[in-house]
Amino acid sequence: MNQDLKNFCIKISYYFSNPKLMEEALTHPSLSKNNIDKPNYQRLEFLGDKVLGLVVGEFLMSRYHNEMEGSLSRRQAALVSGETLAEVALLIGLEEVLQISSGERKLGGKLNKRNLENALEALIGAIYLDSNYDEAKAFIMKFWQSFFERDILPPKDPVSELQELVQMRTKQLPQYSTIKDGGFDHAPIFTSTVKIPLRNLDFSASGSSKKEAQKKVAKVALDYLLNNA
Repeated sequence: MNQDLKNFCIKISYYFSNPKLMEEALTHPSLSKNNIDKPNYQRLEFLGDKVLGLVVGEFLMSRYHNEMEGSLSRRQAALVSGETLAEVALLIGLEEVLQISSGERKLGGKLNKRNLENALEALIGAIYLDSNYDEAKAFIMKFWQSFFERDILPPKDPVSELQELVQMRTKQLPQYSTIKDGGFDHAPIFTSTVKIPLRNLDFSASGSSKKEAQKKVAKVALDYLLNNA
């Protein structure tokens, strides 16, 4: 492990038993494009997203005893948003150790919000696999502390608002399907489709990330449902 990674471990107060997990979490997919034997952060990102959601959900349930699902969902959406993740990533200096291709670097990939968001989720997944849930939780509680202290209920995002509306009318959940639908490695395009149960309605929209595409399609569906009650 080089000195930069050692310093990074000191900064995040976590030392990997298996350094390969950390290396994988900090490797951008651009480095795997021509080297299929070099794992990147995408699989760990998937896991880390789930661990983060569970930790934040537990915290909110414990802190806000009297709030209902809608309010809790909005608080969680803010705490796991791309903006929050990118801010935490910069706080721990993740951009300094993120491994990317020279081409991605020239495109500003070190400070690309989506890259930072994905790598931070991967780092959480790597800590979880390297140790256990408690260690991953400790990392999240430490670096999300300032966000937890903000007792501000964020405005409803389109995804949460659509969920509440559909549940109220149908007692079911909207059904999302999101796929990568073109673009380039540094600027992919994702298309998200949402199906509204019992209404036989489908809507679709595109964005530069899965979350952006889902927000856009939720907004389209919301506008339709509110204007065609």
